Amino acid sequence: MSTVIVALALLAVALALIAGLTVLLARPLVVPALTALERARFQRRADHVARADAQLRTRNVDAALRELEAAFCLFTVRVDARLLEQIGRHHTGILSRLLSVADDVPHHRVRLLSLAKVDRLLERRAEMQRAYLQLRGRPVRDTRRRQLGRELRRNARDTRAAVRELVADLEVIRGRRVAVQ
Repeated sequence: MSTVIVALALLAVALALIAGLTVLLARPLVVPALTALERARFQRRADHVARADAQLRTRNVDAALRELEAAFCLFTVRVDARLLEQIGRHHTGILSRLLSVADDVPHHRVRLLSLAKVDRLLERRAEMQRAYLQLRGRPVRDTRRRQLGRELRRNARDTRAAVRELVADLEVIRGRRVAVQ
């Protein structure tokens, strides 16, 4: 009887060791895969910007606005810290394109409060994202890490709404221009 109990205890220890070794060995394999996934998601957003540029060159502003709206990177970066800088530059480029669309409206002083709102939300997102990446060594159940994850999801939702508002403002402003001409 005692042999069976010892055997079961050793089996439990062996399973725990195997699970621990699997986690330790899998992590170096998972990180490159997650990095590649994040970069692919970013590249899809960058492709939207390229299509928007092509639409702007052909003066199809409405289609360009839709592409620029879809180009915002609002996913949570979990692995690649260098991607954060690229996303920041990417968002700056999108906002400058949106501002140039607003500047093309002649004889109107355009006040885009929604542009400032989007800029503020993106800046806050970048700060939270940096803090989230600093906590990536902590366990998944860490309270601060989970809280930042929830805040990043809430920020993504708010930013999407602000971007939709900005695009709608630009469409209204462009509609006024058509009415004036």
